[in-house]
Amino acid sequence: MTRIAGALCALFVVVVPVACGSGDAGPGPQRVGSASQRMAFVDVARQAGIDFRQGAFRYGTSPDAVAMTGGGLCWLDYDRDGLLDLFVVNGFAQADRARWHAAGGLPTTRLYRNEGGRFRDVTADTGAGFPVRGQGCVAADLDGDGRTDLFVTTAERSLLLWNEGKRFEEGAVESGVGAFGWLTGAAAGDLNGDGRPELFVAGYADLNNRIPEATLGFPNTYLGVRDLLFFNEGGRRFREVGVDAGLEAARFAYGLGAVMTDLNGDGDLDLYLANDTNPNRLYDNVAWPAGAKADPAGLGFRFEERAAAAGVGDANAGMGVAEGDYDGDSLPDLFVTNARRQAHGVFRSRPGGEELADVRGELGPRLSGSTGWGVTWADFDLDGDLDLVIVNGKIPVTDLAVDAERIQLFVNEGGTFHAAPLAVPPLNARGSAVADYDNDGDPDVAVLSVGGRLALLRNVGTGGGWLEVDLGGPAPGAVVTAVLPNGRRLVRELHAGSSYLSSEDPRALFGLGGANRVRELAVRWLDGKQTIKKNVAANRIVKVKR
Repeated sequence: MTRIAGALCALFVVVVPVACGSGDAGPGPQRVGSASQRMAFVDVARQAGIDFRQGAFRYGTSPDAVAMTGGGLCWLDYDRDGLLDLFVVNGFAQADRARWHAAGGLPTTRLYRNEGGRFRDVTADTGAGFPVRGQGCVAADLDGDGRTDLFVTTAERSLLLWNEGKRFEEGAVESGVGAFGWLTGAAAGDLNGDGRPELFVAGYADLNNRIPEATLGFPNTYLGVRDLLFFNEGGRRFREVGVDAGLEAARFAYGLGAVMTDLNGDGDLDLYLANDTNPNRLYDNVAWPAGAKADPAGLGFRFEERAAAAGVGDANAGMGVAEGDYDGDSLPDLFVTNARRQAHGVFRSRPGGEELADVRGELGPRLSGSTGWGVTWADFDLDGDLDLVIVNGKIPVTDLAVDAERIQLFVNEGGTFHAAPLAVPPLNARGSAVADYDNDGDPDVAVLSVGGRLALLRNVGTGGGWLEVDLGGPAPGAVVTAVLPNGRRLVRELHAGSSYLSSEDPRALFGLGGANRVRELAVRWLDGKQTIKKNVAANRIVKVKR
């Protein structure tokens, strides 16, 4: 669709050296040893000051579907000090409500401030704690004031935490996003080119409307909940326009993971949604055929569902989603985790951008036999190729010890993936989010488990050179390209909302292998304009602001 041209803005590029870990100013080390030797993670959560235990099933397991689905977490720089802070969604089983009250109160969402790689719980100071049966979160600047806000989904009602600087103020109802019901994944992005991000929210199951004649198991024993799209009208006001925009109007599916991505390369954000036991959906962002006069809601765009035509309508039990260019052809690829020990979905873009190929049997490893949730493409060994992390945990949950599963890490070597063993105990994992929280150049992983302690997996493996590009906060839809001295192109698209009900590092993270500089660094903003920087030294955080 045609983008609305914005005013020309001044450009500031700041290069920030980092002197820790693999962040020395010189070129990064060459690749040494096998993939498994280069991959190493240590759980440093409690050592780093995060002593968080998710509240579900604290007093024993129960058949509580909401508690079993766990929740997500969000990386964000809420205080704009250059260090990523961590917001964690919490929850509890309905049967335990009275016992929680007797023990002092219900568990709440938590916010941890990053103070040089060590975290401090600032939930009380910032007003970020809410006693909800939480599901997901997305971190984005929803009002354009330069501060990152938080939208939180729960099994009962949504929350919108406006970032006021030192504190968060809840304003979902006043802003028009006070939706009720079991809502799950959320994603934010500017869908019509007016500079204001819209907000998509997936609906899951309606526990008040059982289907007595159902022959399939949960969630098919209940009616689905409609997916929502909140149109940003500015001034902290939103309007729900899901049906007008082309989202489901009947036969509601069970939505979970969602990501906004320009999948066909036409310059606007599309929407990909993982549905549990229903075909996944791809909503192509297109213009109204007859122009503005035929646009009854005044949106400036509409969605056309074309998952089957594009080859991505996977009908398995979809959980989490990830976008990334794993094969290095500068086109976006998709990964979808599935439950029920089904094979995860891997979809590789074909030239032209309109179709993707199902390549789940071509990557090398066996992609079935586990229950996958959070998932991310990231260059963990800094060799220039995107690797893959999947967190797992059985459902239904009947025993927290028995139902735990191992995290899977697959290293990419020229498009073929190999398992890299991790010395991390099995978890009842759900949400996961990748970020370089310690600013040392390599991606780390935060994992939220049902009823368990949060894991913060610090990357301590050996790797090559690196570069991180900070666009001054969340910039969903921006595409950052690093051209290496040998001409190789590395492409990263930024998102607000991905994995399983989570938000990941808002910066573009690049592993550079043995390169000690980037020949050209290009940022293509969502309005189509570009910022280009030449001959950028490696092992730096580069801040680019328009």
